[in-house]
Amino acid sequence: MFRRRAAWAAIGTVAVLLAGIPAANAAEGQAPDVRWAHSVSDDLGTLAVGISSDSAITEIRAHIVSDATAQEVAVVENDAFDLVSGTPDDGVWHTKQPLDLADLGSYTVRVEATDSDGDRTTDNSAGSLTYFVTPVFEDVRTDRTEVDIDHRQVRVDGVLRGRWPATRELKPLADHRVDLDVDYWTENTVRTDAEGRFSGTVTVNDAVPVQAVYRHDKPYVLYGESPLLQIGVRQVATRWTVQAPAQAQTIDYGQQVTFTATLERETPQGWLPFEGQSGGVLFEPSAEGSQFESVGYFTTGEDGKVTFTHAPWQTGSFHVASHSDDPFIASASANSAKITVLRASVFTSFSAARTQSHGVHVEGAMDFPDGWTPATILVHVQYSPNGKQWTDVRTAEAYWSGDGYAFSADIPHARNGTYRAHFEATDSFRAATSETVKVTG
Repeated sequence: MFRRRAAWAAIGTVAVLLAGIPAANAAEGQAPDVRWAHSVSDDLGTLAVGISSDSAITEIRAHIVSDATAQEVAVVENDAFDLVSGTPDDGVWHTKQPLDLADLGSYTVRVEATDSDGDRTTDNSAGSLTYFVTPVFEDVRTDRTEVDIDHRQVRVDGVLRGRWPATRELKPLADHRVDLDVDYWTENTVRTDAEGRFSGTVTVNDAVPVQAVYRHDKPYVLYGESPLLQIGVRQVATRWTVQAPAQAQTIDYGQQVTFTATLERETPQGWLPFEGQSGGVLFEPSAEGSQFESVGYFTTGEDGKVTFTHAPWQTGSFHVASHSDDPFIASASANSAKITVLRASVFTSFSAARTQSHGVHVEGAMDFPDGWTPATILVHVQYSPNGKQWTDVRTAEAYWSGDGYAFSADIPHARNGTYRAHFEATDSFRAATSETVKVTG
C-alpha cells in the first residue's frame, strides 16, 4: 500500500515537471468575496447578499445576530436563497421568503459562502438587516384644492398603516403621531385612532404642497410620507378706474395735471373700494427709450382713491399700479389718457425789406424759452397780398447765433404785400408766428 502511494506520488511529480509548473507554486483558488448584505429597501424582511468569486457560488449561509443582545437569533440556510441578478460567480441573492424573526430591531448579518472550487469564506460583519415596520399612507386627501382670502383652512384626512417585515401584512398603526406639513414645514401634529385614521387642519397662505409625514414616533417604525397634495390660491380680483385725466389733452410745458384713480376689489356684492393697498404712480413717456418720471407712492384709504398733481416734462400718460405681499390679492394697473406736452417757441425779431434787384430780403430770430430746441428749426417765410390768406414762399433753417436762433432768406421778384415768418407745431413744440411786415416799392 505504501509503495503504491509512493508510485502515484512519483507519477504526480513527473506530471508536474512535464507541465513546466513547479509543484511548490501550484495556483490556489480564490475565496469568495462577500461584498455586502442588507434588507431589500422596499421589502425589509427580505435579506439581500452580494457575492463574487472565481467560480460559481454553491452555498450561502447567513447568521442573524441581534444588535441589542449580540445573540444569534436565526440561521438562513442555502436553500432559502435565490439568485435574482448577475451570475453565479458574481451576483445578488435574495431570500425567497421574508425572514420570520421574533422581534423587530436591527441585526448584524454574518455570511458564510462557498464556491465550486471548494473555497470558503466567512464575513462576520457583512452588513445589517433593518427589521422594521414600513409606514404606508393611504387615502390621504384634503377637503379643498384651493384657498382664498377668506378661506385659508385646509383639512387633511388619511390612514396610516404599517407593513410588517415577516409577513408583508398591512396593519393599522394606532396611536402614532402624524405631522401635517405645509410647504415642507410642520403646521399641525395629530395622532391616529385605533384604525390608523387621522384628521387635522392646517392654515395655507400661498400656493404650496401639503403632506402627511411620519417621523419615527414609535421604535422600529421607519420614516414615511404621503404624496404631495398641491393647494392652489384663488386671488381676489382688483381693478383701477381712472377718473382724471379721463380724456386726452394738450398742455404747456410746466403746467400741472391732476391724476385721480380708484382701486376696487371684487366681492359678492360687486366691485367695492379697496382700502389699505400700496402702490405707486409713474408718468410714462410715449417716446421709446425715454425715462419715466416718478409721481408718488400711496396706501389707499377707505374710499380706495389716490390723487396726485404733477407737471410732466414730456408727452405720455400716468401709470398707476398696486401690488400686495398677500398672494391672495391680485395686482392691478391702469393708464390714464394721453397728455401731450408742448414747449414754447417765439419769434424775437423779424424784418422784410425790398432789395435793389426787386426782391425781398427777410431775416429774424427765434427763441425756445423752456430750454429745449428742435433738432432742426425750419422757418417758413409766408406772403399775403391782403394779410389774410398766406402762402409759403421760402423755407429757411435757423441756427444758433449767440443771441437766439437766426435765419434769413432772399425772395427774388417778390411782389408787394405783407410778409411774416411761421414755425409749424411739432410733437413737442407749439407753433409760432412773427409780426407781419408790409413791403412796397
